[in-house]
Amino acid sequence: MEDMKDTSSKAKKTKKSTIIGYIVSILCLLLCLYITIEVIVANTNNRPPRIFNISISYVPTESMEPTINAGSYVMFTGVNQDNIKAGSGSISENHDNKDGDIIVYYNQKEDKFIIHRVVGIEEDNEGRYFITWGDNNVLTDELKVRDNMVYGKYVTTLGFMSIFSGGVNTNLIFFILVGIFVIMIAMQVIQVVLKNKTDSVKKKAELDKEALREELKKQILEEEIAKLKAKNAELSKKNNELESKESIESNDNDIKEE
Repeated sequence: MEDMKDTSSKAKKTKKSTIIGYIVSILCLLLCLYITIEVIVANTNNRPPRIFNISISYVPTESMEPTINAGSYVMFTGVNQDNIKAGSGSISENHDNKDGDIIVYYNQKEDKFIIHRVVGIEEDNEGRYFITWGDNNVLTDELKVRDNMVYGKYVTTLGFMSIFSGGVNTNLIFFILVGIFVIMIAMQVIQVVLKNKTDSVKKKAELDKEALREELKKQILEEEIAKLKAKNAELSKKNNELESKESIESNDNDIKEE
């Protein structure tokens, strides 16, 4: 009875782990699909991919040194333009403006994305705009950065990615991530398959063991029954011999009395 309970408990745990494995695999697959679609859409629209509001980009110039060195990879997120803060120092002296937010914006004239610091916020007839420059530059950017030009706000420099010297296409980075997730899915599927196979082997071994146990019980029972039969036969034989002896003695007594 106890063995049956253990087997049932193990079966439930196995089924639960299998279901969890399938769910994880499906989620990983959906994540890969999401990343792939986002990379394709971003590439079509000539912008950095944004995964869960996070983007990674390569900085090829020295304009933001020493804050961001040339050849670095940076992480930036989407941002509400109303939450962008300008530096508190004088616009004429860029070294006093190191507390303003660093933003990524699209320069349509040069057809590229630029990462510079916000040193001022002004308004004109067209509305609000940001004044930006690089920490390593002397002059502010000529371009008035409008709200709709802002793509994100700098979060951090990814130092561990410095091994990709010379820069790697951003799309490639995200496809590498997709590859990693695909490998994770494959590993998960292999793990589930191996686990199912192992569980199947274990179950077969347990069934064989149970069958062997039942066979041994049957053999033991048959041996015990055979012993009992032999014992009963022996007792029956002795009883018959005893009865025969008593009958002979009784006959002898009858002859003597005559």
